[in-house]
Amino acid sequence: MRPPHHPQSALSATPAPHPGRTVEPPHAPNGSQPGAQGEPSPVALQLTQTTLELFLNAAPVAIVAVDEQGNIIFTNKRLNELFGYEVSELMGESVELLMPERFQEDHSGHRSRYARAPHSRPMGQGMDLMARRKDGAEFPIEAGLSHIHVDGHTVTLSSVQDLSRRKQTEGMLEQRVEERTREIERRRRVAEGLSEVVAILNSNRPLLETLDYITAQASRLLDADAAFIYRLDDESEPMTVLSSHGIPPAPSGEPGAELAEMEALARAQLAVPLRVGDEVFGGLMLFYSQPRHFSNEEIELAVSFSEQAKLAIENARLRAQSEQMAVTAERNRIARDLHDSVTQTLFSASLIAEVLPRLWDRDRDESTRRLEELRSLTRGALAEMRTLLLELRPSALVDADLNDLLRQLTEAAIGRARLPITLHIEGAAAVPADVKVAFYHIAQEALNNVTKHARATAATIQLNRQPGQVQLQVRDNGRGFRFDAISSDHLGLTIMQERADDIGASLSLGSTLGEGTEVSVSWTAGHEAPHDDSKRGGAATSAGSARNPS
Repeated sequence: MRPPHHPQSALSATPAPHPGRTVEPPHAPNGSQPGAQGEPSPVALQLTQTTLELFLNAAPVAIVAVDEQGNIIFTNKRLNELFGYEVSELMGESVELLMPERFQEDHSGHRSRYARAPHSRPMGQGMDLMARRKDGAEFPIEAGLSHIHVDGHTVTLSSVQDLSRRKQTEGMLEQRVEERTREIERRRRVAEGLSEVVAILNSNRPLLETLDYITAQASRLLDADAAFIYRLDDESEPMTVLSSHGIPPAPSGEPGAELAEMEALARAQLAVPLRVGDEVFGGLMLFYSQPRHFSNEEIELAVSFSEQAKLAIENARLRAQSEQMAVTAERNRIARDLHDSVTQTLFSASLIAEVLPRLWDRDRDESTRRLEELRSLTRGALAEMRTLLLELRPSALVDADLNDLLRQLTEAAIGRARLPITLHIEGAAAVPADVKVAFYHIAQEALNNVTKHARATAATIQLNRQPGQVQLQVRDNGRGFRFDAISSDHLGLTIMQERADDIGASLSLGSTLGEGTEVSVSWTAGHEAPHDDSKRGGAATSAGSARNPS
């Protein structure tokens, strides 16, 4: 389009004579004034020589010559064909006849400016020039200006080229570029959409939330008005909608009514089966309000979304199986713990209870000692049961106080190993939930090592809770161990280190053969302690037997 502030005609015109110079054209033989409409001027008579006309008519471009008043004095054959005029229809007419009416008034001003400094140049640089044919049709052109002097008169020459085919080609190229740009943008959106779906699949989001995202992306990237993913059921309920997008609720409110209305309104549908393993699980449906055909690329994209929905369903099934296996493994672990600790403790308590009545009459001192042992066993069994219940209910572990948790661990260890364990607690400052859980499990693992491997005769637990800081030490007087003797399948120390790292705490272990072991963990608010394997070897070691912590 032409810039609105630069209207421009199709052709240039002849400038007026230079200031201070007058042109006296000779009289025509019949007494009429030269240059009058329909009669050639003396300049035109000079231009109509046979050789010049043959030369100009052979030119491959349209050429028009105008006099100083802007009247046409010559046109070649190509210009007459281009504009649809006969030669007689143009001679003596204003050059503005060859341009759209909206540009004619301004063109005379352009002619005046050109007259002051005529020179060869392209016409209307930077603008889209338009010309008008005899039938009123407009077409784009490219024009050039030049001038000659004949008998003291200035004649302006203009060459005109029809740009219709070039503009049409440019338009086609621009259209192809736009189409290619849109295609590239669409492919980019598809790639990003599929990448986002893959990220959702790799997350632990619920199945229905993942399917909702897949349905929304399929509807958006395939330009569908609505979409849904369904599951095939039995004959009584043949289909269950798992996820939908763009399907409004039905006014009747009946189940499935909205889908029936959507199918009735849809003018085109794209359906893709959804296979999970060897089972036809259901399908993906896309609805369109207007009739249309689907390209192979669109069908392949719909199949890709169906495959992603299949992966989401398979992942959900695998997670469910994994969770079930984890529950089964946890039940088996609790059963082993019950057998290894509570069951044996209760069995020992039952033996003491059976012999106690007979022993009471013979030896009161021994009976009193056995009663104290019985009380310790039952308290330990009770503490062990409470610990197992806490592990079955993680929320209870978070809600409990750290001091109470350590008391339960201590009583359970005493009942399990019949080992005197002393618990010292200082302070009662608030402890973050994650720090509390980590300290609980570290203390639990340390006490397990004491009761199972240390062969200690006594142990001590020290807990210090201050604002923004918590410290824990677990010490025993057992046989100790060498760090280089710990086999890779004993992960107790590794697990403790990982739990300390998770909360930014520092963990240190020291052990001396024949003198015992100490586990220390310290946490400070806002401080992340870097993992340092050198802390594990900070204690002195000596030759002798070694124990491997579990």
